[in-house]
Amino acid sequence: MRFSSLKPAAPLSGFVDNFWLYEDYEAKHVNERILPTGTIELVINLRENELRIYDAEQTNRCSRFSGAIVSGAYGKGFISDSAEEAFIMGVHFRPGGAFPFLGVPAGELADTHVDLETLWGSSAIRLRERLCEASTAAERFCLLAPISARIP
Repeated sequence: MRFSSLKPAAPLSGFVDNFWLYEDYEAKHVNERILPTGTIELVINLRENELRIYDAEQTNRCSRFSGAIVSGAYGKGFISDSAEEAFIMGVHFRPGGAFPFLGVPAGELADTHVDLETLWGSSAIRLRERLCEASTAAERFCLLAPISARIP
């Protein structure tokens, strides 16, 4: 497994803690327990155009999303399908930093997941496609960096 991350430069660093990427992750378990962080995360599956999220208490309850989602700040954990984490990347926002990019107050995203397409329309689909086509971690991070254009 390869893990890469990039801390953005100012002014983006005031909103985004880091960009991250997992490549060739092979879990020895079926599900991955995600602990609450109290922050918002943008997550993009680069292997398949789907993400499955399971309720931590009722593991038979599964919600299916497109391959690009926003994970709101959670007060409790949830479970993801570890097979989908084989090739995945994301943006870890600083507390309060997601609003300029998502246009939704943090409270409306609390304890939920939202398809990025719901918030960004077709540009979310194009971003995921370009990230899938890129061949290196550096190229993928460069594709995410233009989100700084959304800073007011």
